[in-house]
Order: sequence, then C-alpha cells, then structure tokens
Amino acid sequence: MTADLSHHHTRTMRLLDSKGAFERPWMRAAFRDVARDAFAPDTVWVWHSDDDRYHPVARADDEQRWAALVHHPTEPVVTQVDDGQPAHADGTGRLPTSSLSAADAVLTTLAATDPDPGSRVLHIGTGTGYDSALLCERVGAANLTTVEVDRALADAARARLHGLGYRPRVICADGEHGHAPEAPYDRVLCTASLSRVPAAWIAQSAPGARIVTPWKSTLQPAGLAVLTVSADRRAAGGRFGMPLTFMDLRGQRRADSPLPRVYTPQRWSESRYGTATLPPDFLDGFHARFALGLQLPGVHATRTPTPDAVPAWWLSTDTAWAYVCAGETYQWGDRDLATEAERAYEWWLAAGRPEVFDFGMTVDGDEQRTWFGSEEDGPSWPVGR
Repeated sequence: MTADLSHHHTRTMRLLDSKGAFERPWMRAAFRDVARDAFAPDTVWVWHSDDDRYHPVARADDEQRWAALVHHPTEPVVTQVDDGQPAHADGTGRLPTSSLSAADAVLTTLAATDPDPGSRVLHIGTGTGYDSALLCERVGAANLTTVEVDRALADAARARLHGLGYRPRVICADGEHGHAPEAPYDRVLCTASLSRVPAAWIAQSAPGARIVTPWKSTLQPAGLAVLTVSADRRAAGGRFGMPLTFMDLRGQRRADSPLPRVYTPQRWSESRYGTATLPPDFLDGFHARFALGLQLPGVHATRTPTPDAVPAWWLSTDTAWAYVCAGETYQWGDRDLATEAERAYEWWLAAGRPEVFDFGMTVDGDEQRTWFGSEEDGPSWPVGR
C-alpha cells in the first residue's frame, strides 16, 4: 500500500512560503495543486562521496526517505544517471542526466518566465514532466509544447501528464531546434543549462517574447539568462537573473577539465615562472567567479590543497595551463592563463565588484556576447563555443 505523502508536500510548501518563493499568486496555486511525488520515478539517485558514485534509492525499499528526497525544498533529486544506463557493473551511476529540479529553483524559473494565461510556451527539457504540469496550470495544456531529447524520459513524462489530465504536446526531439510547427511562442523556458542560446529559439519566438534559460560559463556553472526577443525576431538580449545550476543540455554538456591531458612533468620543467597579486580566494566568491568566467571563456579551474593549507589553483585549456599559489605562478602553453586571470580579477575589483545582475547577454545571429552595465556602452566579451 502506498503511504500518504501529503505531509511532505504541505511542509515543503510552508517552507517555500516562509522564504517568499511564491512571487505570483498563480505560482502558489499551481504548486499546491501539482504533487511533486506524482512526477518522480520509483527509483531516484543519491551521491555517495565515499566512492564518488550515485546510488539508487527505491521507493519500495524506503518510501519515506524517497519522499523526503523528492519533496526537498532546496535540493534537486536525480532521477536518471548515465542517460538511463548506469555506468558501473554494480548498478551505481557516474553522471546525473535528469532530475526533478529543486522546488525553489523551479519557482525561480517560473517567476522569470512569468507567462500570462493563454501564452504560447515552448518548454525545453521535459524531464519528469513536473515543470510542464505547473505550466499547464498557468497557460493551459493546449498552449504548451514541451520537448525532451530522451525517448524514455519523454514517454514517461507524457504518461504521467496524461494520467493526471494534462495533455500538452510532448515532443521527443533535440530541444536546441525548438519545435517550429507550433511557433511563434510568447515564452521559451529551458530547464537545462547551456552556454550558447540556439538561434532556433529566437526565430520561433514572437516579437517581444521572453527566453529564460540557465546559463553557464566554463568557470561558473550557475547563471540564468533572461532575454527579450527583438521586434524583427533576429536577436535577443537582457540581463542575468537569479543564478541557478541545472543539468546540462545534452548537446552542450560541459567538458571535463583538460588538465590531466595537457599537464606533464616535462611541461612543468618547461613552464614560465612569475608572480601574481591574485589572492588565494580569488575564485571562491560567486560574483567574482561569474565575472571571470565571462572574460575567460573556455578556461577551466581546479582547486587543489597544499601542505600549508594555502589553496592552489590550476587553470587550463586544451593548449595551456597555469598554476597559481601564494603569489607565485607557473605557466605553460600558448596562453598566459594566470596573467589573464589576474587582469580579469583586477578589472572586477576596479569596476566595484559587480554582481551577476550587473551583467547581460545579447544573441544576434551567430554572434553571442556578454556585457557589463549596458549593451551599448559597457565592455563586452564573446561567448565561448
């Protein structure tokens, strides 16, 4: 017999209400009426740091633990690993590939999207179907097209939605291409993280439409781009909103650090020694790391401990690396990455330590740039590929 889990839902709603998470009355009503556990698979996954793997938690084995994970107000719960095929022979997983997003993050994206009743919405990243159900409550199922690249996830989400009376269009396809047959859209909401906004989303949007998507740089995985489509539907731009971290869009997964491939002891002996004024914590602050990520596209950062507890940072690309520790630097390759990072950090300090909300992004054809202050007058940087 399935236990009554309504108390988990009630507690989560109360906690979110106390944080002011329901920015619009309709969001509270939709959250109240859509049970998260109805969209969670019977097996979810939990990270174990002792073996660096994801382990399954089955509803049949411990329903209350499963429910607590599903209804956590501020943490996502992983619902698929390794694209549905756990990487390890014992059934544990390596890479999270789908999740039921944290409740507060879902509400943040809905508030940023802010669709009106009857708005035509394109949702990228159906996942479990939960976000789609909330959108149906607001705009009506007939006005929602939701796209999922994974066939098994799309089929399961469609079944859950239909079982609860929601009948949006659930399309199994690559969301980067949008879904032209139902265009133009008033809102495009992506619930997967990316670094480059697909041109198709702009082309399939109505003039003045809003595009909301989690956004990442190589250095900083957390961001939220909120863009308005131009009158000619050829460009979109706007400021970054409340930063969020989501699963990567399948076609834009963040590559692992190239450091293990590019570093060798021989290259250490060939490296260029120098000094830098970078403090040990120069990448610890969220806003500094965000700003440096805009200026250093494609640069990875790895923090390592040292015997005297002073953090050391490795910066790397496919063709260069730098080691920064206690004011000393060693650099190798076709770029002086430590020097570039020092200049970027000094710019951030001189600019008054701006926050993520002071930056924006513009997409115009194949050109995508981030900027500080204003698109017209502020410094700007190309988005990495």
